[in-house]
Amino acid sequence: MKIQFLNGGLANQIFQYIFVRHCELAHPEAEPWYIDDSFFYVTKIHHGYELERVFGLKPNLLSRVFDPDVWDFMIRRKSEENKSIPQQLMENGQNITMIAETSNWTQFNPFDGQVYYTPANQYNPEITGIPGDYYYHGYWINKTWLWTFRDQILSELRFPMLKSGQNRDYLAEILSTESVAVHVRCGDYLNTDFATGVDYYKSMIGDMVREVPQAVLYVFTDDPSWCRERTKELGLDLAPRTVYVEGNINEDAWQDIVLMRNCRHMILSKSAFAYFAALTNDHLQLVSNPTQREL
Repeated sequence: MKIQFLNGGLANQIFQYIFVRHCELAHPEAEPWYIDDSFFYVTKIHHGYELERVFGLKPNLLSRVFDPDVWDFMIRRKSEENKSIPQQLMENGQNITMIAETSNWTQFNPFDGQVYYTPANQYNPEITGIPGDYYYHGYWINKTWLWTFRDQILSELRFPMLKSGQNRDYLAEILSTESVAVHVRCGDYLNTDFATGVDYYKSMIGDMVREVPQAVLYVFTDDPSWCRERTKELGLDLAPRTVYVEGNINEDAWQDIVLMRNCRHMILSKSAFAYFAALTNDHLQLVSNPTQREL
C-alpha cells in the first residue's frame, strides 16, 4: 500500500496529485496508490478539497476505502487525540513507513514509526518503487514529476471553460498583447520566508520592460489594494500599461491559472500556484522565477 498525504490549496493538491499519477504510471504493475484526504475533514483552510470540483477527477481517496462509520471514527481520533492516519494504521498492525520531504509532518501527521527524509523539491524516483507499505508526506514541486508523463497527466488536469465574460475579455487581451503575468502572493506569505520582496519585482519588471518595450503587465494577486499602495516600490508603473486581474477569488481562483498560462512572459512569486501556471504555459517566451527552478 502506498498513501500520499493531501493538503494545502489547489496548487499543492495539483502537485501532490501529479506525484501520485507519476508513481502509478511509472509502476503500472504495482497496486493503486491512495490519497489521504483526512486533512480536509479536520482543517478549514483555503477552499477545501478542490481536485474533483475543478477537474472532475475521481482519485483513490482514503475516505472512500473505509466504511463511513470507521472513517468517522478515524477522523475523530485525528481531531480529538491528534492521532494521524499513518499513526492509526500502524497502531492497528499496518507495517507502515513514512517518507517525508518536509519536516512539517510532525504538525500534520505526528508519527512515531520509522521516518525517512528525501530532499525537498527534487526529482527522486528511487523513492517510488519500494516494496512495502509507505506513507508519503510532501509537496513534490518539481517539473520532472510532471514532465515524464506530461501528456497523460495534463489530459486529466483539464480546467473548465472560463466562467465569466470579464475573464474571456482578459484572455483575449492577453493573447493579443505582449502580456506579462506578474504574480504577487500576499496573504499568509507576507510574514514568512516564502515572501518575494518588492525589490525583486521592481528589478524584474525593469528588466522585462527594457527587453519588451510594449509589455502589458497583468497583475495576479490575492491583495490588489496592497499592490496598488506599493505601485512604485513594485515597479508596476514602469510598463506602458498595467492591468489588475480581479474577481477570481475563493473557489474561482483557478481561473487565474488559466489566464497566467496564456501570457507570453511571466514574473513569478515563490508560489506553487504560479509555478504550475508557468510549467503548463505553451506561450511562454520570457520568465523570471525567484525559486531558481528551471522551467
